[in-house]
Amino acid sequence: MNKDLTIVFSSYQSLKLLKIILNIIKNYKVIVVENSNDFSIKHELEKKYRNVEVIIPGKNLGLAKSYNLGIKKAKTKFVFLNNPDIKISKKTITNLLECAKKIKNFGIISPTYINEKIFKNYEVFNKKKIFKSKIYKKYKLMEVDLIDNNFLIRKNLIKKNMFDEKFFLYFETFDFSFNLKRKGIKILVSNKLKFHHTGSSSLPSSLNNFVKKTRSFHFNWGKFYFYRKNYNYFYAVRKILPNFIKAIKKIFINLFKFDIQNLLYSWLELLGVVSGMLCLRSFYRPKK
Repeated sequence: MNKDLTIVFSSYQSLKLLKIILNIIKNYKVIVVENSNDFSIKHELEKKYRNVEVIIPGKNLGLAKSYNLGIKKAKTKFVFLNNPDIKISKKTITNLLECAKKIKNFGIISPTYINEKIFKNYEVFNKKKIFKSKIYKKYKLMEVDLIDNNFLIRKNLIKKNMFDEKFFLYFETFDFSFNLKRKGIKILVSNKLKFHHTGSSSLPSSLNNFVKKTRSFHFNWGKFYFYRKNYNYFYAVRKILPNFIKAIKKIFINLFKFDIQNLLYSWLELLGVVSGMLCLRSFYRPKK
């Protein structure tokens, strides 16, 4: 068992996806935070995989709390935080750990998407820094300003900079990396080490309604809270205004069509915006 790295997954009814990825990471300690509170998942995974510990928290914690719990439980120097909908090779994880062990004073190192034409898992606001050391050149490492999901952290630099648990889902990883960067802690991505993020399309169709309801509220709430927290209230209003207008339009369109299901989603989008603007907590927890 590798003594340097723990791999953490925040999961919700992701048994099928977990089995796929767990089959290639048997030499690492794995912690799964199962937010559906389904004990059958715990029993099945812990019976089949000796390196896996499944934590049943008692309620749906959301991503920020799940990651904090996994980080606190991990006993290793490095922790690789993931959703189960990741496709990554054993060699990539090995090389990612090699980067982590050879670079000092970083907070995050992440692989990059195989296909970056549609979406990148990072953002660069300032001019890219050029690093001349061998390890940077070998893995084509680049310092960035924001990072999305699926990244490796150095635990001793993170203990005082944990995830903001006011987020339930969406924008918590941006907030996490933004605050590390603001404190001068390096956030790195490798343009040589690659992975694939399958997203919600990989989830069972039975969860489609649950996923859409969750996203409708929490994306908008998280977006407003991120900008209010890290900039100011009025800047957040400006950033969320397009979402507010879009939600209003969709409500009227769905009312006209008498489309009850999509009317619910658009109402939840508006509720997420308004709840954020009223500085209410991220309270909405959908049922399947």
